[in-house]
Amino acid sequence: MRIAVAAIVSRRRSFSCDGGHSAVRKLLGVPFPGIPGRMSSVVADLTLASRSETVPRVSEHFSRYPKSANGFFTVLHPIDGERYRLIFGRFAAERPDRELPITTEEVQEALTAVYGPETTLGELLAASRFSDATRQVENYREGRVLFAGGAAHIHLPIGGQGVNLGIQDAINLGWKLAAAVRGWAPEGLLDSYHTERHPVAARVLRTTRAQSMIMNPSRDADLATVRDLFTDLLRLPDTNYFVSGMMSGLDIDYPGVGPRMLDVDLTTADGPTRMVRLSRSPRAIAMLRGALVPAPTRNRLCGIGLPDGMALPPGGEVRSFRRGLGSLRRTIGVRCGCHGRSPCDVVSSTSG
Repeated sequence: MRIAVAAIVSRRRSFSCDGGHSAVRKLLGVPFPGIPGRMSSVVADLTLASRSETVPRVSEHFSRYPKSANGFFTVLHPIDGERYRLIFGRFAAERPDRELPITTEEVQEALTAVYGPETTLGELLAASRFSDATRQVENYREGRVLFAGGAAHIHLPIGGQGVNLGIQDAINLGWKLAAAVRGWAPEGLLDSYHTERHPVAARVLRTTRAQSMIMNPSRDADLATVRDLFTDLLRLPDTNYFVSGMMSGLDIDYPGVGPRMLDVDLTTADGPTRMVRLSRSPRAIAMLRGALVPAPTRNRLCGIGLPDGMALPPGGEVRSFRRGLGSLRRTIGVRCGCHGRSPCDVVSSTSG
């Protein structure tokens, strides 16, 4: 039985975060358009009763682990102690139903095919199937229901990008939903969740499809030339910087908002601190030039850190400030370098 996980925030709003097979999404009849999976693989945590010489003993770079033989492709790497994580699939085979139980015989067949009969399964600790299906709801908000995480988007699970997406969804939506429930959210704030997050997930879906093709373990000669070319490109600092920022999500720049707030050293009346420490509470942080004043003015506002860690750009207008904060209620003075510009005062505020 699959259990839906949906947080009921109030009588007027709820959000669905119950995964790729979202029961909430299905009950509401919300379409989940996209591309069906072309492959099916298994990820399993296990122990080994015996190991051949081809089984890795120590942790190395992930690129050292992929292997293929006898119709199977695998990635086997140590986790900790006696535990291993095995990812495997077949080059040419019918895709089994995702709900079909994974047996010890299936896992042993993959181990034997790639690592030899000397490698035998000890205990199968956990296992699940996954595919490269790519889907995304068209609207993250359907009336009173908002979708986040796997309920809103699915893709090939690679590089932790899906985990990043889900966490970013929750952080972006959380403070806006709280503002709406408490009654201080400005008009359009809750709708900005879809505006900001939908394009981010759409880009990840595109890039994971590209990664799936590049990482395809088949021995296609044309694909191998593309892989070699891309490997050379990644050795260029600018390309590496671009791709790493894209995969990590650290390059996100919401239209009209700005990039991620930088973590900088700060000095307060209570001693040194850092921006990240001030960001742990669900408050926004405004940076003003010059001495503190009861409220920001347009010509003195040099930046705002929103509760989700994003930064409104320097010189942002006061109406943009209200979008993130509501009314200014409390201030504490902090001095910082303001991204290398002239010294500024930082004001931490909270709204009713």
